Amino acid sequence: MNINDIAKLAGVSASTVSKVMNGKDKDISEETKRKVLKVIEEENYVPYLKYREKEGLKNHLLGFLVRKDNREREALVMSAEKAAREAGFNLAVSYVDGIKEMKQGVDEMARRKIAGILLDSEQLITGTKFENASVYLSCTKEFDERQKATFYYRLSEAGKLAAERLIRAGHQKIACIIYKNERSILNGYKQAMQDNNFPVQPVWIYEGETVKEIEKYGVSQCMSENVTAVVCGSQEIAYCVCKVLERSRTVIPDELSVIAVGDDRLMEMLGNGITTVKLPAENMARDAVEYLTEMIQNEKQIEVMRRYPPSVTERGSIAEPAQTKQGEKIIVVGSMNMDVTIEVSRIPVNGETQIAERVYVYPGGKGGNQAVGVGKLGGQVYMIGCLGNDMDGKQLYTSLTENHVHMDGVLFDNAMPSGKAYINVERSGESTIVVYPGANRNLSISHINRFKYLFESAKYCLLSLEIPGDIAEYTMKFCKRNKTEVILKPSAVEKIKEELLLYVDYFVPNEHELNIFMPNGNSLEEKAEMLLEKGIGNVIVTLGARGCYFRNAGTSMYFEGTGFEPVDTTGGADSFISALAVYLSEGKNIIQSIGFAIYASGLSVTRYGVQPALPDRKAVDIYEEEIYSKYLKKDEREAG
Repeated sequence: MNINDIAKLAGVSASTVSKVMNGKDKDISEETKRKVLKVIEEENYVPYLKYREKEGLKNHLLGFLVRKDNREREALVMSAEKAAREAGFNLAVSYVDGIKEMKQGVDEMARRKIAGILLDSEQLITGTKFENASVYLSCTKEFDERQKATFYYRLSEAGKLAAERLIRAGHQKIACIIYKNERSILNGYKQAMQDNNFPVQPVWIYEGETVKEIEKYGVSQCMSENVTAVVCGSQEIAYCVCKVLERSRTVIPDELSVIAVGDDRLMEMLGNGITTVKLPAENMARDAVEYLTEMIQNEKQIEVMRRYPPSVTERGSIAEPAQTKQGEKIIVVGSMNMDVTIEVSRIPVNGETQIAERVYVYPGGKGGNQAVGVGKLGGQVYMIGCLGNDMDGKQLYTSLTENHVHMDGVLFDNAMPSGKAYINVERSGESTIVVYPGANRNLSISHINRFKYLFESAKYCLLSLEIPGDIAEYTMKFCKRNKTEVILKPSAVEKIKEELLLYVDYFVPNEHELNIFMPNGNSLEEKAEMLLEKGIGNVIVTLGARGCYFRNAGTSMYFEGTGFEPVDTTGGADSFISALAVYLSEGKNIIQSIGFAIYASGLSVTRYGVQPALPDRKAVDIYEEEIYSKYLKKDEREAG
């Protein structure tokens, strides 16, 4: 834009424009003079800024200094540019690191002859010509009260709103993951938890320097404590949490609810959408520009302090907490081992050397397997046991927590290594197992007493006899006093004290184990009857691919198998007992529960390993109609 351009737009000669600009306009009419000045005003003709200042003409250029670490900088700038353009102004934007650069930026903007300035600062910038033409923007209420015009929102309010949204959905165990420089969000989260009288555990909170650090350490730390929901301090953190949950096959929101502070298109696309607390940066920037332009044009300063509340954008990542959908509490007292599964053509016999075809190493142990089985099926499960303070122990701990097992009752032993099991699996799927107990041997009565509180309101206790006999006996007697029903798997021992059978509500041996316990009797049915006479409430004999036999005071019934092709039967019994406990804990009757357990067990033996092969709830629920048709209709017919 030059003087000739101005002349063309005004419809006058270049000399006329020059006379107007240089004050030599006595022979020029007022109408022509106004026409020239209007074009100069509209076109922001910079070479004549001194004249414009002298004549009181306004420069249509605004400045905006934005901190580089402002999480909403893009939204602020885009909204401010749009509002400035609509008001007939241009916007000069500069990004700064700190208060020192902010002051330098103001001086630079002054040299560009801007008409007014937006400042992303909590501190008052003094000694500038813009003291009566400046508007401050902030994400906290902690700003200098000498600022005449301040537009702000509070990150702490956003953190509080996020936690409150989860609390309204029924969550109490809520994690909070933030960047260290955004502790205002954490303060709001804590305030919401305290207002609702919920405890805040330090391990539920993680403050990270980078998103990589949060992904590597923060998410697993918070998730290991069986929280049911998480407040993510930013969109990047929410994306990181979703990545980790996807790897652990944790379903949002069925198994964990997620809410993020901050919103963008990514939050719309992740999963079924992530619910967010939307920060009001766009509205705040728009109003700040409108106020600044009015201030410039009307040459008046009105002191203003305006707060902008954040709002919740609902999507698909919040549901009621998983435990409200679960049945009653289930305690597992038992062993945790690292399983070494060796695939062979057939089980070796005395003196024979076999060449292994494959070797797999998986977390296992009767107790650990049963706990994971319950957790994967949606049960509310607590583990009590011992691990070695070694790499195996840490891996076992991680595996159980990732599968929704509460690990409050698990202790690490510094003297003994973690237990191990060596499993030979032949091509037919049959297996033999050799167990080294390791730290499992150190489970003690004092250990059980230390975690007695976990049994409060517990409906079932899953018990296997891989642990020391005196501990099993003590636990059964305690459960009887506590009105907690015992589901016992009699593995790894040949005998059990007969008087202890009075404390067993569900006795679940396989056919081999039944024959060890009851060598007398002509038939399976007779042996089951004899166990009932000794005080056991329910006897369920698992028969592998043939299904199982059930006997109690009112029912004698065979359940046929699923017909699934087995590849590794190692964890079939653990899967059966886990599923049985879950369905019973949800108030289902024994016939329904056994049918559910048979299908869970059948699915588990179609895959190698134990814990990785244990099915989740969705996998078993697929067969709900088939289970009803095969077992429940039969029961109804027989009852009729």
